[in-house]
Amino acid sequence: MAKRILIGEPLTSEKLDEQLLPKKMALPIFASDALSSVAYAPQELLMILLIGGTALLTLSPWVAVAVVVLLI
Repeated sequence: MAKRILIGEPLTSEKLDEQLLPKKMALPIFASDALSSVAYAPQELLMILLIGGTALLTLSPWVAVAVVVLLI
């Protein structure tokens, strides 16, 4: 009940086509957020490891492996 009040009634099948963005417009709008997150994540992770001291720098290869796995 609360969900219907906050979000509203579900759209019918006829109205769904009116709500969709074309792929040429949707990709540049929504993909930039994911790209910027991927671009800054390794730098921020390594900065935290550097602030943590040289003892934590032993973790940096594992962080790099995790980033590579996420990018693949």
